[in-house]
Amino acid sequence: MGEILGYARVSTSDQSRDGQIESIREHYPNLPAENIYADIGSGDDPTRDEYVDLRERLENDPIEKIVAAKLDRLGRSTAEVADFVDTCADHGVGLHLVQQGFDVHPDNEMGQMMLKFMSIVAEMELKLNRERRQEGIERAIDRGVQFGQAPHGMTKNEMGVPVPGEGYERVQAFIREVKKGRSKRPTARFFDVPEGSIATILDRADELYGVAFDNDDWKIERARVEAGEKELSELGESPD
Repeated sequence: MGEILGYARVSTSDQSRDGQIESIREHYPNLPAENIYADIGSGDDPTRDEYVDLRERLENDPIEKIVAAKLDRLGRSTAEVADFVDTCADHGVGLHLVQQGFDVHPDNEMGQMMLKFMSIVAEMELKLNRERRQEGIERAIDRGVQFGQAPHGMTKNEMGVPVPGEGYERVQAFIREVKKGRSKRPTARFFDVPEGSIATILDRADELYGVAFDNDDWKIERARVEAGEKELSELGESPD
């Protein structure tokens, strides 16, 4: 029986890997620390040191299973994910995505096909979000909106148009969590979003960050949370 290896990745140093690692340890509490690999960097970045080490062990050592929180942690490129899934199958290694409930045996061809399909859907969603953000910016320019200081999590390109910058994905995560019915200010503090930027971010969430937000819908979700009808996990913890 081979070893089990875990992998976690965040896109920026502003995000915490702890949530991913905790979700892995919930399923594999005895997994040695040296068997958990963690990187900070884009999923498209081929120079991820820990990822390279993981692949080397996958291809050369007797490994039973690779464990990650979600499929997109293994790369945002469909080709990269497909190659990783194929490499696992070629070496008789299983793949367990603990937050998505997929535990695929290397001989399960249908399971491997499903993982590849999931990667295609994830890539399409990312592309659509980028297109929606760009369309929103273009609509704002057409309306005569003048961009002064770049919105939080964004910077300006050479044409003075806001584009994603440091902390952009953190702002997207903030919007998604608030949509669930979380209180705005505590959630902003968790994601290091300035209190003075909350209103602007949420008012222009779809336009600038590619994440739709409706304040009336939020009020409904917030009321459900406060009434105990909806339970939310603590920020930083994996959902059940």
